[in-house]
Amino acid sequence: MKKKTWLWLLISFLFMITVFYISWQKFGISNASADILSKQEAQNLIRERYQGEINQIKLADGQYHIEFEKQDHFYRIKLDAVSGKVLSFTQTGTKSPPLNPSPVPTLSEGEIKKIILSAADGTLTSLEKIVNGDQTIYKAEVKKGNKQTSLTVDASTGKILSSNSTTIKESSKKLTEAEAKKIAQKQVSGSVDHIWLESNGKATYYLVKIKINDNREAIVQIHAITGNVMSVSWDDHGNDDSEKNDDSKKRSTDDDKNDDSKNRSKDDKKEDDD
Repeated sequence: MKKKTWLWLLISFLFMITVFYISWQKFGISNASADILSKQEAQNLIRERYQGEINQIKLADGQYHIEFEKQDHFYRIKLDAVSGKVLSFTQTGTKSPPLNPSPVPTLSEGEIKKIILSAADGTLTSLEKIVNGDQTIYKAEVKKGNKQTSLTVDASTGKILSSNSTTIKESSKKLTEAEAKKIAQKQVSGSVDHIWLESNGKATYYLVKIKINDNREAIVQIHAITGNVMSVSWDDHGNDDSEKNDDSKKRSTDDDKNDDSKNRSKDDKKEDDD
């Protein structure tokens, strides 16, 4: 009889332990998990603190393991899943630029001209290509009557970056293009390749491009009112040949002088003999 009683007591004890264990698993763990930060909460916490992008987040052993990126740098963060405390913050790498970046395609000069003339009515008087690092732009001048428009165009997209129009007052323009050419050719002997009118707000002037036989080019700046030559700029291509020719001419002149000196000495000697 006593054995049966102890047996029942043992069975009851084991049953109670089993019920307690199941209850603890069901309610105890769920209550504990309720205190753990959700993934979204953990991500918001990191973004607010460090102002970057989260590439990956995993929960393991009560910690969030986070792969984080900020300003082309990569980091690994360990975050306590309950307290939200940052346990470690380690830089793992840096984003590198491509080894051989592809060149940015640009529009042809003909396409650029069409874009310019569709944006500004008139005659295209100048077009200059400017390369600045990865960006290529075109600067252009379009003239119609007494109106001149300056434009800059993105060579990749064809977008008009800037456009500025100025009016050249006829009363302030005294020289004609023909007169400006004559003044320029008096300053630099050669053939006129191109002439255009510009204004910087303070003065209006002609720019006259002159080609010379030794393959050099000069741009003569002439005041449109006074006719004064403001500046002369040179393209020194072929300058070496010009210097050689100048040296040759100088030597030839020196030789002629020496010959004249010799001839005068002979004449003087002949007079003395007489």
